[in-house]
Amino acid sequence: MKVKTTIAAATLLIAASSAAIAQQPDWLPETLKMPLNELTIGFTNLGVGVNGYTAQYQKGFDAYIAELGVNVVTLDSGTDPARQGNQVQDLIAQKVDVMIVWPVNGQAIVPFAKQAKEAGIPVIITNSNIDPSGKEFVVSYTGPDHFSEAQLAGGMMVEALAGKGNVVMINGLPGYTVSQERIDGFMDAIKTHPEITVLDSQPANWSQEKAQTLMENYITRFGNQIDGVYCAESGMCMGAYAAIQAAVADGRIEDGHIKQTDATMYQSSYDLIKEGKYYGSVLQSPDEDARLAIKTAVLVAQGVEVPDMIYMETPVVNAATIGSIERPNF
Repeated sequence: MKVKTTIAAATLLIAASSAAIAQQPDWLPETLKMPLNELTIGFTNLGVGVNGYTAQYQKGFDAYIAELGVNVVTLDSGTDPARQGNQVQDLIAQKVDVMIVWPVNGQAIVPFAKQAKEAGIPVIITNSNIDPSGKEFVVSYTGPDHFSEAQLAGGMMVEALAGKGNVVMINGLPGYTVSQERIDGFMDAIKTHPEITVLDSQPANWSQEKAQTLMENYITRFGNQIDGVYCAESGMCMGAYAAIQAAVADGRIEDGHIKQTDATMYQSSYDLIKEGKYYGSVLQSPDEDARLAIKTAVLVAQGVEVPDMIYMETPVVNAATIGSIERPNF
């Protein structure tokens, strides 16, 4: 039976004795299988340069690794599935104690996760899940519930449009698990509202510039028919926002008519929500994401059993909740 839990619940499940060794994190067992400074984690990431989230994730990852005093081998896949497969093989050859993988492609990583398991190296998947065919080769997934985030963003769009209107979608990187989950979750949220129509749905590959160009094309094609824009994350929606503002300045779109929602809130969308210029987003902390993956990897290396799905909290951020939400750091 699959276990689905939040980080708070996971802490209760995997935390050990309350009596902790001095200066040792209280989430670790009192007696360690191996000292932290002898533990080596291998990490192959999605690509630091993809967007602000991936960059901040890596910063948070490095900071927490240093705080714990754990050894790490970090490799940047550059969003190349083939390179990432080679990197997993490299980490196997280096005999790391545990591996964290942020998959570029959920299917492409499966045979390499299998190789790691066969080599006796436990694999933690972070942020973007592995294809279901590879579940048996990994110990745990940690990070956001992307389908749920998209559902929340979709629910906000329904509210913003009062259940009626035309929407365009700006999606992530094709073939990337998160991208599809954030399409599916949004569509699930609006499926019971037949008067909401999706005019078009296209990828912008997590790029703000590509999203701006895509939104410009949407405006050219659909003009004032567009009532809402949903983006898979805030960075792309800032590109869409720039295109919308340019169209407003040209008199092609009425100011404030197009409502925007997204997942993975950036500082830019936070500020616009606070100013009443943007409908809503969903908070997802890259630092928390990174810490959760590291904690889980360390616990697994210490022989502690962990849930196979550990989700972090991702609250809705809109005019009603923003007063209780801290501004993101990216």
